[in-house]
Amino acid sequence: MPMTAISTSTASSQAVLPFADLEQVYEQLAVTLDSVPEAQHTRLLAQLALALAHRIPDINQVVAAINEAREGTRLNERKK
Repeated sequence: MPMTAISTSTASSQAVLPFADLEQVYEQLAVTLDSVPEAQHTRLLAQLALALAHRIPDINQVVAAINEAREGTRLNERKK
């Protein structure tokens, strides 16, 4: 699963995770996805998204992150 670049423009005025930590998150997510049946991937990712969203006190940031992720999937489709 290749890592997709996600815009940080919406997060520019707030603290962001250093890239090295982001790589560690990506690796942990890949290992976790590999450890569950593929049929459960969507559910796991939805639960993760909700757990992370619960920790962000600003709905606009959460919605922006959802939109960034959606745009990332569109960019991947265009590259194929």
